Amino acid sequence: MQEKVFKQNEVIFWEGSAGKCMYKVIEGTVCVFLGYGTKDETKLTELGEGRIFGEMAVLEAWTRSATVVAAHDEVKVLEISAEELSNFFSEDPEQIKMIMKNLSRRLRELTEDYTEVCNTISEMHRTRGEIDSRKEGLLSKIKKFLKDYDRFFNLSTSLEAMETYEDIEQIREEHGEMRENLRFRKEQVIFRQGDAGDCMYYIGSGTVGIYTDYGTEQEVKLAELNENQFFGEMGLIEKLPRSATAVVLEDDTVLTRLTEEGLDRMFEERPTFILLAMQHLSSRLRRLTKEYGKACRTVAKMNDEENGRGELTMNDEDGIRYYVALAQSRNNRWMYF
Repeated sequence: MQEKVFKQNEVIFWEGSAGKCMYKVIEGTVCVFLGYGTKDETKLTELGEGRIFGEMAVLEAWTRSATVVAAHDEVKVLEISAEELSNFFSEDPEQIKMIMKNLSRRLRELTEDYTEVCNTISEMHRTRGEIDSRKEGLLSKIKKFLKDYDRFFNLSTSLEAMETYEDIEQIREEHGEMRENLRFRKEQVIFRQGDAGDCMYYIGSGTVGIYTDYGTEQEVKLAELNENQFFGEMGLIEKLPRSATAVVLEDDTVLTRLTEEGLDRMFEERPTFILLAMQHLSSRLRRLTKEYGKACRTVAKMNDEENGRGELTMNDEDGIRYYVALAQSRNNRWMYF
């Protein structure tokens, strides 16, 4: 770990660049931008003393999603490489919760954007052939997603390149025996949609299904999770109601229950486990970013077709139907359980 000093308007890292370290602000303020230096430049936020940025590049092979710039002279930051993470967290365990909360917040916000783009595709589909009668609100949303689509494909890494990452399952280490292990039988409900959330789970063995509207005619199976995967982390981090129901699919499924109070202790006992949990959050955020980019691309293709600049393929039409179905579902926060 080393301290670095940046002058006013000096770029700490660029959007789209590769990264091998994260930073903590020691003194001063940094600004986070999309499209920095272009006509579409957007200032996302300012980060002051104690704030961390660039963490996804350390947790995964992930290009920078924004440009970070020093806001004034003598901005001092601490540079932390992936190899130094354990020492950094050992010195200040509270940073574990800070990073997880930051990733959780970004996942929640992107889920809301993804829901909005699905709704926009559904409305565009409903008003096909009636584009002159579309309301200003829909037109402004279409413009927003067209801009986001352009931003994705102006980066040095395309959506297809986001597929090339190392799965967290491939880099896990043996977790060993952990406290608070719980054993479940097949069809046992772990938590229900709408329940208050205060913990997350790690699957030591067995299989868990994630459902919306479980037990009703509208039941949808969102995911099937297996050994060495996490779920329920949004309840642990943000204390939000569960947006789906978790059900055991195999007898003798063993889960580790992790509460916020247990994070520090777990890091002391099994630091790799906590790093894996953060990588899981980062992985979900990256995957949802890719899905959001694909949905924005669908908006762009529909817009081109409507304006005589191209034709939709059968795959495009299948994609449109998929997004319409998501928009019409009773619980379309499908990435957020």
